[in-house]
Parts: sequence; C-alpha cells; structure tokens
Amino acid sequence: MVDAGRVLRAEFEPYLPLMDFFAELLGPRTEVVLHDTSDLSRSIVALTNGHVSGRSVGGPATDLVLKVLQNHEHDDRDYLANYLAESRTGGTFRSSTFFIRDAGGDVVGMLCLNIDDEPLARARDLLAAITATTGLVKGATPGPEAASGSASASSASSGPVAERLSMHVDELALDGVARIVAAQGVEPHRMTPDEKVAAVREIERAGVFLLKGAVAQVAEALHVSEPTVYRYVRQVRQGG
Repeated sequence: MVDAGRVLRAEFEPYLPLMDFFAELLGPRTEVVLHDTSDLSRSIVALTNGHVSGRSVGGPATDLVLKVLQNHEHDDRDYLANYLAESRTGGTFRSSTFFIRDAGGDVVGMLCLNIDDEPLARARDLLAAITATTGLVKGATPGPEAASGSASASSASSGPVAERLSMHVDELALDGVARIVAAQGVEPHRMTPDEKVAAVREIERAGVFLLKGAVAQVAEALHVSEPTVYRYVRQVRQGG
C-alpha cells in the first residue's frame, strides 16, 4: 500500500517493486516498510503486510529513525541487519533497515523489514524438547531452556530492543520521553535542575526533539514550563 496523497521522492521509485518482492519471498509474517524522513510525523509512505506490527501508511517514524538522523552514528554504513524490534502491543521482530540516500549522501528514506519469527521459535522449541528425550541429537545435553521452551526466537531477539514500532507520532514521542525520564531513577517532581538537564540531554540524543510538539510533552513529563525546556535544550546544545 502506497500513500496516494503524497508525491514520492525519485530516490524511492526503485524500492517499490522490491517491497512486493520481499513480501512474496518472505511471506505474510514479514512487514516491509518504506520511510520518508522529510516528515517524521507521517514518515511511512508505503507498507506491505502492515498487520505484522499493526501500523499503516501515514504512520510515524520509529525511535531508531530518530536516532539515526540525530546522531549520524551510521553514516559509514549502508544498512543494519537482524536487530530486535518491539511493537507497542508487545510483539517482537527480527528487523533490518537499508538506508536510502540522496546524491549528497544524506539519508532521505529507509527500507525496513520486520520479521515475526515467533511461530518458528515455538516450532523449534517444541522440536528441541522432543528430541531431547529421544537421543536423536548426538552429544547434546538438554538445558533448562529446552525443557521450558523458553529459548529465544533468534540471536537477534535475545539481545536488547534496538527499535520500537509506534503507530502514532504522539505515542512515539511520549514513549521515548517516558523511558528516558524513568531511567533517571527519580520522580520528575523531585528532580533537581541538573537532573532535568541530564534527562533533556538524553532526550536530545534520542532525537525526540526532531518531532513536532515534543517540547510540550517533555515539559509536561518533567513538570516544567516550555520556556524552561527550551533553555535546557540550549544549554545541552552549547555543551552544558
């Protein structure tokens, strides 16, 4: 599905047939997403198998997209492969992202694949539990994870969550701010000004301020005024 009300960048044209190709090749448990970074509040411009994460065309960017644009950590890479992503509803996916660049080398879009491996993981765990009692696996000693069926879906899904797939832009900003504020370990109304600046520094690093309306949400989360948030942001950007 393509956003019919939006003109796609010329750089995206070669990727549209690839989306159908990947969906046909990898099946209905693979979501294929095309992001346009020019409008982060509705960056999803094309989508196949959106039922996997529950998102739709016109949905916002992810926290990973924000971090890539804000921090330029992957300017020397063409893609990221096989990391763990999580949906708002708690689903986990093996995900990969290909960076689409313009003639100047700037990231203007991302082609993302999110694969739901859960059914395969359940089948693998069941098979492991069965073979552990039959001796079919030579030299193998069943561990506690084989008996309990708690082994992870893949090497990617056993690591830390690298991306969260949000369905609405407000949800994307609120989730990012809430996680960062909670990580400070102090209730916002008890934070010192320095602790609030530290929280704003992490929010800045996460790219949350790239989103429209983020300042108001940060102000509410930290129990300060919007002008105070702007002052904290200036302080952070000046190295304070």
